[in-house]
Amino acid sequence: MVRRPAPIGVRRIGRVVFGTATVFFAFFGLLVSDDARWLVAAGAFGIIWGAWDLLLEHVVVPLGDWASHIFVSGTGSGPPPNIRPTLDDTIRLLESHLEQRASRRVEINAAIRLEEIYRTVKKDPSKAQSVIDRVRQRYPHAPELRQFDRDEQD
Repeated sequence: MVRRPAPIGVRRIGRVVFGTATVFFAFFGLLVSDDARWLVAAGAFGIIWGAWDLLLEHVVVPLGDWASHIFVSGTGSGPPPNIRPTLDDTIRLLESHLEQRASRRVEINAAIRLEEIYRTVKKDPSKAQSVIDRVRQRYPHAPELRQFDRDEQD
């Protein structure tokens, strides 16, 4: 299995830029030139390099986390809420499609999904069959329901 490199982020870009500048100016100041300004520049970039990590770690990241909590959950504490629907939510939604007489396509797809949930997850084959029978009464010639005819013949 091939490992993919970590995505390049703002923190990594800052480290590379400021670290490279620090090393370059220190190398140039120590080995090539007698001018102390190169070493001062190396020191300045070194300080910026350290401040970059501290600023991101202790200011930017916590503010970003706080802002995401505010915009997602409406509060500034705790993890963001789980907004994925539960299995019961899904069943209620699909049942409502059948009860409210949605379009033919929506009713048939809802019945197929409900049958699968009742049969495989809830382990209730009679309820699964009743869902298909209910939609089959409305649409007796629906080609999408033919797969359930084979199950009855077996």
